[in-house]
Amino acid sequence: MNDKVLVLIVGTNPLPNYVVGSCLKENYDKFVLIYSEKDERINQSSTADYAEKLKERLNLNNCTLLPLRNVSNPSTIRNDLEEKFPKDNIDEVHLNYTGGTKTMVVNVYNFLKETFIDKFNASYIDARTHELIYDNNEKAGVNLKDKIKIDIDTLLSIHLYDLDDRNNFKIDIYDKFKDSFDNISKEIENAIKNDKGNYFVEWLSDPFRKIFKDDDKFIEKASKFKEHIEHINNSNQSLIDKFNNKTNQFIWDILNAFPENKRINDGQKLWIPEGNITNNGFSNRIEDTVKFLDGRWLEWYVYNEIKNELVKKGLQEEKHFGISLKAQKGNSPNFELDIFIINGYQLAGVSITTGKKKSECKLKGFEVIHRVKQISGDESKAILITGMESFEKDGLQEDLSFVTGTAEDKIVVFGLDDWADIGSKVCKEVFR
Repeated sequence: MNDKVLVLIVGTNPLPNYVVGSCLKENYDKFVLIYSEKDERINQSSTADYAEKLKERLNLNNCTLLPLRNVSNPSTIRNDLEEKFPKDNIDEVHLNYTGGTKTMVVNVYNFLKETFIDKFNASYIDARTHELIYDNNEKAGVNLKDKIKIDIDTLLSIHLYDLDDRNNFKIDIYDKFKDSFDNISKEIENAIKNDKGNYFVEWLSDPFRKIFKDDDKFIEKASKFKEHIEHINNSNQSLIDKFNNKTNQFIWDILNAFPENKRINDGQKLWIPEGNITNNGFSNRIEDTVKFLDGRWLEWYVYNEIKNELVKKGLQEEKHFGISLKAQKGNSPNFELDIFIINGYQLAGVSITTGKKKSECKLKGFEVIHRVKQISGDESKAILITGMESFEKDGLQEDLSFVTGTAEDKIVVFGLDDWADIGSKVCKEVFR
């Protein structure tokens, strides 16, 4: 019996190749992965590593890796294919042309069609319906997002990233508060559900950050903190008074939920370190709490709100969704997402800020759009959760869509008025 060959064109986004390979590989005997060869003279980068990683992750045993010397030159592409493409004992050649550049697709398609004639067929993934569409308009009849499930390790791996779990949220924050963390989470949830999120954000801005941060940096040394407090007493006593006497009871409930040895307060007043405290003693008491209150509390609140919904839909924590994702790729900057969710093979990245200013939120929006496209292409979804008022968030969503060229349904901005039911709103966007 002759061979049936599946051909994939490997570009810098290998996800479509992985999806098609996972879907069709049981129907084929041989596989050809066509990639670009590195050539600095023509400013051409190589996708060989992506091809190698696909071969490994798809477990393709009878696989040919076929390099193209110049993906912009039709005659060179044809020469490479004539020389290297296996032609003997072939019953069928199927090309999926979702990946690769337009020049690669056109020339590979034409070569295969001319060479194999009626033994040749082709397909692509419809980005709107997530169906496999064949050239004769036949459809596979299944939503590939429902059929192909990819985990975060595989998604990162085929993009040549290594998952970095050294900064796992549960290790970094959760374990430091141990048995108190559920109480902390509950008090924060109660505050937001009772429409006190805005007041809490304002309190964190003033007096909290003005007391515990200097030049936007956490004060790490006891002596520096004492000098800072003394300066406040001399120039702005109202900050200490605001903390001690004008803090709402629900905030005291949050602060008192922390372990006693981690509290920034002493009863219902600001904790002031004693004269003989060491820098380590000072840091051990308040550093984790200050960093958590400085912003990570909202990240954890949102995560808790979506977690149960995702588990009900069959997603596994740390495989299909997780918090504080970090990954590395050689010497490139780290890849980071506050929260990730994978619906089938579609990545949704969630970025979270308590910020209210449009300029600040816009930068966060640009970042999360860029991040999700890095490892999931144009089919990815970016979700930005902010402290903005409702009348401003809609304008920001339109701006981000226009400036980045992102489809309107691929970037969603939530504001302060969405916090109370943010879990259901995020899940609705992910699974729409």
